[in-house]
Amino acid sequence: MLSYQHIFHAGNHADILKHCVLIHVLNSLNKKDKPYTFFDTHAASGLYDLTDVRSLKTGEAGRGIISLLEKNSENKTDALPTLLQSYLAFIKTYVNDSRYPGSPEIERCFMREQDTLILSELHPQEIENLKMNMKKPCCNKTLPSIKVHNRNGWEMLTALTPPVTKRGAVLIDPSYEESSDYQKAADTICAVHKKWSNGIIMLWYPLLAHREGEIESMLDRICEASRVQNQNIEIADLRFEVFDKNEHKEVSLEEFRKSEGKNPPRLYGSGMLVLNAPWKLEEEVKLVIKNASSCLSQKEDT
Repeated sequence: MLSYQHIFHAGNHADILKHCVLIHVLNSLNKKDKPYTFFDTHAASGLYDLTDVRSLKTGEAGRGIISLLEKNSENKTDALPTLLQSYLAFIKTYVNDSRYPGSPEIERCFMREQDTLILSELHPQEIENLKMNMKKPCCNKTLPSIKVHNRNGWEMLTALTPPVTKRGAVLIDPSYEESSDYQKAADTICAVHKKWSNGIIMLWYPLLAHREGEIESMLDRICEASRVQNQNIEIADLRFEVFDKNEHKEVSLEEFRKSEGKNPPRLYGSGMLVLNAPWKLEEEVKLVIKNASSCLSQKEDT
C-alpha cells in the first residue's frame, strides 16, 4: 500500500520518541572514528513543511514537537536530560522555519564523511521529495555517502545486509497500514539479525489497542530469535504512552483525516524496540519520556 504520507503526522509524539532513540544511536556510533553503514528502510521524504494543509489538518505537530519546545523553552539547558538537549537543539532550527526533519535528514546531519547512508522508499512522490531533500545543504558540514533506492524496504535490507562495513545500524519504520507489516517486520529482523548479529536494529511500532495481540507477538518473536543468537544481547523496549490505553477511543485513519483533527488520534502511543542497544540508551530515553509525558499528557482529551 502506497497511500501513507508522513506529512500528516510529522513532529508528533511518535516522532519525538523515534528521533530521540535515533540520535542516541547515531551519537553512540560516532564515538569511534571507524566508519559505519546506516540503513533506513521506510525513509519517506526526509523533510516536512509544518504549514502544509495536511499537517495543519491533524494538528499533531502542534500537540507534539511545538508543544514540547514551548514548554521546555523556559527550562535551563543544564536542567534537561542530555539526550533531550541534543534533540531539541537540533530540531529547534527547523521548527523555527516551520519545518520538521524526518529520520533521513537527522541521519545525514549526524553522520560523518566516512560513513554510508542507505535509504529506501517506494512511494512515487515521496521518493522524488527524498532525492531533492538529500541534495540540500546540511548543517554546514561534510555529508556521508548517501544512496537512495526506489525499492521495497524489507527487500532492500535483506539483500544488502550484512554491509561491507560491518559496523552500523538500521531504522525500520513502516506505516503498519497493512496488517502484514507486523509479520514482515518479524520475518525481516529475524533474518537480518541472524546474518548481521552485531548491527543495531531499531524498530518503531504503534500502540494500538485493536492490534495488541499482533504487536506483542511480533516483539516476542524478534526477542526470542535474537536471544537464540546471543542470550546476552542488549534489548531495549521503550514505550511512550500519551493517552490512557483503557480510555482511548480509536478511529480509522480515514475517519481521522475526514474529521480534520477533531477525532482523537489513532495511537495511544508508540514504542521502539532496539537490538544491540547502546550503553545508557534505555536510561536516557526514559528521562526524555518522563519530560515529554509531563509536557504532552493528553489524558483529559480522551
